[in-house]
Amino acid sequence: MYFFILHLSIADLLTGLLDVLPQLAWDITFRFQGGAVLCKLIKFGQPFGLYLSSYILTVTAMDRYYAICHPFSYCNVTSRRSKMMVYAAWTLAVVLCVPQIFIFSYQEISPNVWECWATFHLKYGERAYITWYSVTQFLLPFIVLAYTYMRICISIWASSKISGVVDFKKASFSQRNRDPFISKALINTVKQTIVVVTLYIVTSIPFIGCQLWATWDPRAAISPFLTGAAFTILCLLNSLTSCVNPWIYFAFNRELRVALTNFFCKRKDYSLAYGNRCFSS
Repeated sequence: MYFFILHLSIADLLTGLLDVLPQLAWDITFRFQGGAVLCKLIKFGQPFGLYLSSYILTVTAMDRYYAICHPFSYCNVTSRRSKMMVYAAWTLAVVLCVPQIFIFSYQEISPNVWECWATFHLKYGERAYITWYSVTQFLLPFIVLAYTYMRICISIWASSKISGVVDFKKASFSQRNRDPFISKALINTVKQTIVVVTLYIVTSIPFIGCQLWATWDPRAAISPFLTGAAFTILCLLNSLTSCVNPWIYFAFNRELRVALTNFFCKRKDYSLAYGNRCFSS
């Protein structure tokens, strides 16, 4: 489980570095100042963290589903499958970002005014691409997440019901061997992941909805909502997940809290010892 959390944390970090930070710099300068190569690199990197977060959450849900709903077959699986699932998520995120390189280019949008701009040669190219992005970045992962966690919750509820009604000594062999797999630690990790997934869904729906509305509604271009603060805030919600996820990991993982506390306490003790040594000398 920590392997998945590690890669989800990396995805959150990449979202901040490759998406939020370049966009802030772009907004400050008003016009893109990076040139042709940087335009394509930034536009390739901006959706990468979002894609990666979606698919890491998806493979994490699949891993938890097999661990809880099919514990016996899961025990026979090595960690190699988990690594392959995560590497597949990375590969898929890279592949899905490739169209950005061909769509965006550094071009002159008016005399002596250059911008990193999207060009769609087909009439419905923009609508098709935004719809494709919405399906691959949100809808497909959402379907997998909804199914797997629904089955996980049902399995946990059924297991707790069995353990509460059936006495351990009178239980069958399969019942006696099922409960240990659904331990408190495993349930805690499921709770943590459900909170992360819920936040992901709540913050992604407004962003995807705004993008689809701005693309498909012919009147969106003249709507004051499109240029208002509310539209900007709703679009920025998609990056909020990456900012909040580390605090969720910190709240649900006692080992992480203890490790960080020990780390900072050791640094504090070292600073005090170093200060006393300098003072005495």
